[in-house]
Amino acid sequence: PGEYAFPYSASMKDMGEPEMIEKHKRGPVGFLTIMPSGPPGIGKNLALWFAYSIMISIFAAYITSFLEIKTAREAFRLISTVAVLSYAVTHIHNSIWKAQPWKTTAKYLFDGIVFGLLTGAVFAWLGKWGG
Repeated sequence: PGEYAFPYSASMKDMGEPEMIEKHKRGPVGFLTIMPSGPPGIGKNLALWFAYSIMISIFAAYITSFLEIKTAREAFRLISTVAVLSYAVTHIHNSIWKAQPWKTTAKYLFDGIVFGLLTGAVFAWLGKWGG
């Protein structure tokens, strides 16, 4: 299992060699992800996703703890912003560096915006603001 680039080059110096330049021109050029054998572990993946979401919420809470938040609306706006940046913006680099189609990135951005807004809504709902 792992992530592999092709054509493969052992060093950046080798990338400048005429042979490697020609391989890149001829193609194919890409990235390949090999997953472990066996069925995907949906339970493990969901647990990791939950932990990831909790981590983002902790960071959002930490960052906004330095601000004087007076209303639930303000909390929603600020925490949602931090959470959207955490969930959504992280996917843009795949389109820049790995040629992921921008359409796919747009779908990830949409999901990230939804998750970020939900995170902000939960904080606004459960928090004690203005006290």
